[in-house]
Amino acid sequence: MATLVPSPEIQQDGQTNGLYERDFYSWSMQQADALKNRDFAAIDWDSVSEEIQDLGVTQRNEWAAFCARVIEHLLKIHYWDRATEWVLFHWAQEAENFRCEMAKLVGKNPGLKSKYAEMFAEAWVDGRRLAVQRMTEYDVRRKIERKEKFTPKVERNKWDSLLPRECPYRFEHITAYGVESDSAGKEPIREIWPPDVARILNVRLEADYPIFTHYTPDRDPPQSRQPSRGFTWDR
Repeated sequence: MATLVPSPEIQQDGQTNGLYERDFYSWSMQQADALKNRDFAAIDWDSVSEEIQDLGVTQRNEWAAFCARVIEHLLKIHYWDRATEWVLFHWAQEAENFRCEMAKLVGKNPGLKSKYAEMFAEAWVDGRRLAVQRMTEYDVRRKIERKEKFTPKVERNKWDSLLPRECPYRFEHITAYGVESDSAGKEPIREIWPPDVARILNVRLEADYPIFTHYTPDRDPPQSRQPSRGFTWDR
């Protein structure tokens, strides 16, 4: 069996001469070889454990980032009343795409479910900030085109005061699956929107989205057009 010859960069007990900081690629290749060959003395244990932990944090941060983008688009649909039908349709499509990415991350990393509360809280803060920023930009652009005077700070403060401080949407209305649902990780149900958002899409786009009120995980699967997975709706 071939024996791995440690690089001069690696000292005893897996300590490196700064290779982790200077050349991450070379460090990662060396550490992969050391693990593959069970050369435990050549493993930089502290840095390897840090990198593994960072991989998990990356998955968590990606879910929160996708959720923030969904929230951003829901707020824009809900509060930007000057949007054209095409823009509303585009925002709805974008939200659906981000929800699919959230579902895929949970499907591949079910341990993320234990972090829902903190991820969702973080996503609301970021999503609201993005919505304030985007709608401020829309207002400023509109005023520039109309040659009206404006103050960016005033425009931003206006939207910051108009948008709710607390999230007005339920978790399952954003993700399109329930917190405890076995459907987490599957493709989200396209028909699920926060009630106020669904009403706007129905009126402006002549859609026919049902108005989902809440999620009941123990409910029997419905027999009508209402999707399963425990959602109830009314007209």
